[in-house]
Amino acid sequence: MKSIKIYICAAMMALSVSSCDSFLTTPPLDQISEDQWWSDKSQTEMMVKGAYQYVYGPNEVVLRDCFSDNATHRDAKYKEIGNGTYTTQSAAVKDEWKYASIAKLNYILEGIEKAKDQISEEEYLRFNAEVRFIRAFVYYDMVFFFGDVPLITKTLSVTEARETSRQPRQEVLDFILKELEDGVLPNIEKVAVTETGRVNKQVVNAFLSRIYLHEKNYEKVLYYTNEVIKSGKYELYPSYEELFRPQADANNKEVIFEHQYSSPLVVHELNRNLSPASSIYAGWSHVLGLQELVDDYECANGHLVSECESLGCEYFQKRKDAEAETHRGEYDFRDPRLAATIMWPYWEWKVGENVLSRYGVDDLNSKDYVKKETHMTGFLVTKWVDLQGEYADRTRGQKNLTILRYGDVLLMRAEALIESGQDLGEAVTLINQIRQRAGMPDIAIASQSVLREKLRHERRIETAFEGLRYYDIIRWRIADKVKSGKVYGARLKAISEAMDNKFVEERFWNDKMYLFPVPQEAIDNNPNLVQNKDW
Repeated sequence: MKSIKIYICAAMMALSVSSCDSFLTTPPLDQISEDQWWSDKSQTEMMVKGAYQYVYGPNEVVLRDCFSDNATHRDAKYKEIGNGTYTTQSAAVKDEWKYASIAKLNYILEGIEKAKDQISEEEYLRFNAEVRFIRAFVYYDMVFFFGDVPLITKTLSVTEARETSRQPRQEVLDFILKELEDGVLPNIEKVAVTETGRVNKQVVNAFLSRIYLHEKNYEKVLYYTNEVIKSGKYELYPSYEELFRPQADANNKEVIFEHQYSSPLVVHELNRNLSPASSIYAGWSHVLGLQELVDDYECANGHLVSECESLGCEYFQKRKDAEAETHRGEYDFRDPRLAATIMWPYWEWKVGENVLSRYGVDDLNSKDYVKKETHMTGFLVTKWVDLQGEYADRTRGQKNLTILRYGDVLLMRAEALIESGQDLGEAVTLINQIRQRAGMPDIAIASQSVLREKLRHERRIETAFEGLRYYDIIRWRIADKVKSGKVYGARLKAISEAMDNKFVEERFWNDKMYLFPVPQEAIDNNPNLVQNKDW
């Protein structure tokens, strides 16, 4: 089965034009005339497929966890969102104001209208639905981050763009939902497609589930998650660890929607950016995990590691016995998802039985030594990294980045059941499907409040570094509890002989941060854009 990767690459080149306004602009093609371009069916379809470049990439899937209590980042751009020091001029805030993408998507939609006589009615409906889905996807992200935003559904001149204003959040949300439910769902499968990675009905159903979960409309969540489940197309991938390696990209029935990559034309740099200097990729160690996340990975017996001693757990002594100069026993006998996600001091990079490198953050002779690489927390991310690559693959990562997957659908449904108090037994069954795949003990039926905490724990562990944690803590309104105060990294001898945890930073939270500020550059370009409260 073909994929759409090559078309995305071609369309990126077609839409790569200069703009005098980085926020709201019309992106005309300047090499051939409009009539010539849109009169060619193959070029029209190429533009539709190229629209997929505007769905999530590495920044949204992986780096957004640096906004949350899971991680920090080496660079200030993402670090300051996590620690609460960002402003109206911060680069990461500007990145979420995605009107350059909206402008290009509007341009493609208008081009499809021009091509209407050159394609069949079914093709027209299908192409139109695909691009409208991606535009709705981008718009909902902006609604989440900014609240009220300009609702623009056509290409604008620079003058028009600078005269727009923000529409109420509910108005934009209503537009998004109407687009998806009335415009996209009925038409997205009018024409069968052979390429993998394109939107289908279940992609739309899963995304609607996500939107309605954030909007706390639990009846709709239950309806749309049921649509995905009863389709029979999806199931949990057998191995959690392999799910996030490139070897799982073919015939993976857990993935519902993903951003596709293929070396050498469409690649990302996660192999280099996530891995340490001592690795085969001579990495840059950008995303730095925090101790509080690591603490949340349970003992293999299904309780907090901090409770092992009081519970008389067999693994308490086994961890102590395993402790050695170059081995940290505290990470042994844990939820297997820890080793599949996080790299800790002296973590061994293995291919088969061969140890290629060790994460030497606490080793004076290592390239990773924390007193040389002072930004290190002692924890890095292994999820998404190709552990079987070679040096040349450091900047040609081709692991597809998952945006919607079946495991998340099960957890969304479980959350809706718990919050609505409808069927706690089904919620437990869904959570246990996730835990069983990971190799963890089942949880038992309990009260709504207990299950709420169990569900929130499971979401954090199951979806770490998939770009969902920040969404979750904003939805649950717990940011004041988890995004303030001092945060720490791993216990390191290099910090003190007593093996103290490395202090990372002091974090700050203000409830105004439940919404991002409108980027100052956007307001400077257009004084009609009123700033969010208290910014």
